[in-house]
Amino acid sequence: MGAATVLVAEDDPDIRELFTMALESAGAAVVAVTSGGEALEALRKDQFDLLVTDMWMPNISGLDLCKALRADPATAKLPILMLSAYGRMRGREEAMMVGATEYLTKPIRPSVLVSKADALLGGRLVARDA
Repeated sequence: MGAATVLVAEDDPDIRELFTMALESAGAAVVAVTSGGEALEALRKDQFDLLVTDMWMPNISGLDLCKALRADPATAKLPILMLSAYGRMRGREEAMMVGATEYLTKPIRPSVLVSKADALLGGRLVARDA
């Protein structure tokens, strides 16, 4: 089994870079995009093992992206980790209602992101000592 492939959709360049570096250092092959529209394009071209997406992005939000992916049989089962700095209590509920697999609030430590991504990928990220 090769490296897990992760698509990161995040409009904030600093956060996008931080998430990409954290996931790559854990062994994932990462493609990072800046919007929900770019994420849809990437998912039409390639297969990914996990989508990490911001909830609120311009044009196509993470919520709308999640709805579109769940409606398409080709991506309906893709694990989706939705993240948001939006502190409303309903954030998790909103994410789960559109089909997110898991939801975390930002700011998020890179180690927590990697741990959650690893769990969603069935332990495929972090190398473990024998």
